[in-house]
Amino acid sequence: MATQGLDFGAVRPRRLLKWSEEDGRCVLLRPRLRFARLARWVERFGGDPYYRIRLDEVGSLVWQACDGETSLAQIAHRMRDRFGEKVEPVDQRLVQFVRSLLKGRMLSVGPTPSQ
Repeated sequence: MATQGLDFGAVRPRRLLKWSEEDGRCVLLRPRLRFARLARWVERFGGDPYYRIRLDEVGSLVWQACDGETSLAQIAHRMRDRFGEKVEPVDQRLVQFVRSLLKGRMLSVGPTPSQ
């Protein structure tokens, strides 16, 4: 299965951000500041060093699966199993979501590890 130049069987996305789970949905913690020292200083004075990005249930399923070991093909299969027709066309939707996370430097992708 390949969509828009991606080999779904080989690409394995990996999360780059800290995250938490609230009410069964993922909340991504994106640093507001580039430098850790400055972030700690802001936090000391009561500021929140993170932007909080709340995902819906589909995005949460995808985010949790982005462990660096699960392929896009496996993630697409999980999406179909859990949400059915609601997520069709699943391949296009998944590619669009992963590309937006890559652009935002929230994910990295790599090929299947050599066996």
